[in-house]
Amino acid sequence: MKKLIFSILTILTFSSVFGQSTEVTYKVTNYSINGENFDNLALNADVSLSFYMCDDNTLCFTNNWRNNNSQSYGGVYALKTKEIPETSTTYAATEIKFTWQFFNTYDSNRGNAAVTITNIFIGNTVKFTAEIIVLDTNEVLVFKGYLE
Repeated sequence: MKKLIFSILTILTFSSVFGQSTEVTYKVTNYSINGENFDNLALNADVSLSFYMCDDNTLCFTNNWRNNNSQSYGGVYALKTKEIPETSTTYAATEIKFTWQFFNTYDSNRGNAAVTITNIFIGNTVKFTAEIIVLDTNEVLVFKGYLE
């Protein structure tokens, strides 16, 4: 099975060469802030997390509230990946960690966050869990869902 990070980089590379979309998007079905559940809010706002190329050399990331026309977006730095092999009791997974320098369109705040995304490979579906820790406030955002 191809690993997700290789897939992301391959998609981004070939898409930019052929002029197609350069976005890899996760659909959020579950959302919490500091342990408080906001699943209905995420579903009603059609929340997604995406990797995309914001210019020729910079990988970017967005937390996009599609039905609200708002987002947090910005550059990805210090990207690291770790492969977790499948066992008799667990699915194969890829852990992606990076520093995210974000800007909010809804309140003009900016800052840095530590992001960990775990992609879990189940059959032909990729489920994910993302933890975003806002470094200035220690706010913990947790997102779960699947790769669109």
